[in-house]
Amino acid sequence: MASRERTFLEFYQQHRYKDQLEWYRSRISEFKAAQAQAKGLGVTFMIIAALGSFFASASFIGPFRLPCLIIAAIFPVLYTTLAAYNTLYGFDQQAKLYQDTAYRLAETHTISPDLQKGLSEQDFAARSHEYVNRIEDIFLVEQGQWGQLAEKMRPPDV
Repeated sequence: MASRERTFLEFYQQHRYKDQLEWYRSRISEFKAAQAQAKGLGVTFMIIAALGSFFASASFIGPFRLPCLIIAAIFPVLYTTLAAYNTLYGFDQQAKLYQDTAYRLAETHTISPDLQKGLSEQDFAARSHEYVNRIEDIFLVEQGQWGQLAEKMRPPDV
């Protein structure tokens, strides 16, 4: 029969550690994809703006000169708006924050008592307590970093 500490650790691993780690990993993927999409769309906007400028200055374009001038003027504005949104949302900072936390969780998992052989029930209970406390400390540090991230994103006082 499994001890109470072993049952708790199994439950904790499944419903706290693994669920949270998977959530962090999915956020990392989501924010990295968003960052790549923003960069790709920004490059596309600037290429379209450059092409619009080129064709607006070309003598062979004829009646399409005005639409090309409009394109050349609008797409840099769209790029600037996209860049501002990307900076404001902080996709790269958020991905890094989640990545650091996921790394610390995986690193701490190596001291999990269920991975260690030959522990007495008393040692298992003590190491379980230490392991759970370390994992929860990582979650607290991650929460504290959100405040620092929000502080960095705050506009400067005028």
